[in-house]
Amino acid sequence: MFKVLIKLGQSSVFYTFANAIEAIAPFLLAIIVTRLLSPSEYGIWVLFIALVTFLRPIVSFSLQDALRMRFYDMDDHELASFVWSFFFLISVGTLCLVLVLTVYKETLEKALDLPADWLPTIVVMSYFFANFYFLLAYNQFSRRPAHFLTLHIIQTVASLGIISALVSGDWGWTGIVLGKVLGLATATALGAFWLNRELPIEAARTEKPALTPLLKFGLVYLPAGMGLVAIPLTDRLIVTQVLSLAENGFYGVASLFGVAVFVAINGILYAWMPWLFKRLKELPSSAPEIRLVSVIFFLVLPLGGLLAYLISIPIAPIVIGGRFDSAFPLIPWAIAGSVAMGFFFHWQTFLLSEKAILEMSISSCLCIVSNAVFSYYGAIHFGLTGVFAATIAAFLLSASLSTGFTALQFPNFKLRTKNTREVSNEPGRD
Repeated sequence: MFKVLIKLGQSSVFYTFANAIEAIAPFLLAIIVTRLLSPSEYGIWVLFIALVTFLRPIVSFSLQDALRMRFYDMDDHELASFVWSFFFLISVGTLCLVLVLTVYKETLEKALDLPADWLPTIVVMSYFFANFYFLLAYNQFSRRPAHFLTLHIIQTVASLGIISALVSGDWGWTGIVLGKVLGLATATALGAFWLNRELPIEAARTEKPALTPLLKFGLVYLPAGMGLVAIPLTDRLIVTQVLSLAENGFYGVASLFGVAVFVAINGILYAWMPWLFKRLKELPSSAPEIRLVSVIFFLVLPLGGLLAYLISIPIAPIVIGGRFDSAFPLIPWAIAGSVAMGFFFHWQTFLLSEKAILEMSISSCLCIVSNAVFSYYGAIHFGLTGVFAATIAAFLLSASLSTGFTALQFPNFKLRTKNTREVSNEPGRD
């Protein structure tokens, strides 16, 4: 058991480091943009990226999770067919959404407080984000950590370099948008090149894309896929409408520190997920290991959040700068929200392993709806602090429901007998 914990710990450190490469970019950018942009200008970018994040599961149908669910059940030919169907589906869907936003951009400009001409760019960035995270999921489960890490490095370095040049050249928040799109496109192109070499994609292109099962999965799973993205967008829209665009800028700056904590949590989940999926198929013999790892996870989360807050005390003034000093008191609330989110996604991972997409969607719907209600009244009565507190409450409430669904999925830890795909002995897979 000790060897298992050591291996999971090493994998967690690796994936946390890899995710941190991308996550550190907003901090490095904050040092520049919070000194060159006003709170209102930064608030526009915060709202823009929130809309991008919201659209990503709609554009991708959250099929990176379908890939994780089915990865060990498919051979290379089936994987290639799945990948080709994914790229075909989201490319067509993206084109349709761009046309819709182009036609209705004037109407949406008034509702979203964003320049009309830039609204189609939201869909374009969402498209590249969807491809990027799908490629990360593939490399995670195919045991290609070098590719996983390289994609993060390429995307982050390219984005950071281009954004810094454009913002310094007085492009404002639009420079951040263009730089991010170009950085994502660069990493996606590299990941697609590798994927084309590793799987028989050329052969899959001669076949008709299997769109029906992907669409069926995406529609049922949509609330679960949007659980992580609908909440920040809802909060930002509420803050913008109830409070102000400048307050949205303060919200966004404080959220950077919560995002940093979730990067570490996500690193643990990335390392844990393939291990958990295999161990759950070995129940009941693997039950003690699973319970122990879960207990450790629950202990590490709040301790890690406390450590992150202590680290933020000397770092925040350097990163944020005096213009955004009103965001300082909000940082512990943002970190606590990420810890609560970690509890929720812990139990969602169990449901994901069992392909319990309906239960995942119900839990996520509760989270989205309760957060919207709590955040609205929280903003009215307590300002930004009330919004962050509402998010914490929504995640904890939904985590409780997910816990109940997990208990129903594993009532007696019965042994699975379903045939599953064995992991091959190819280099890079174990």
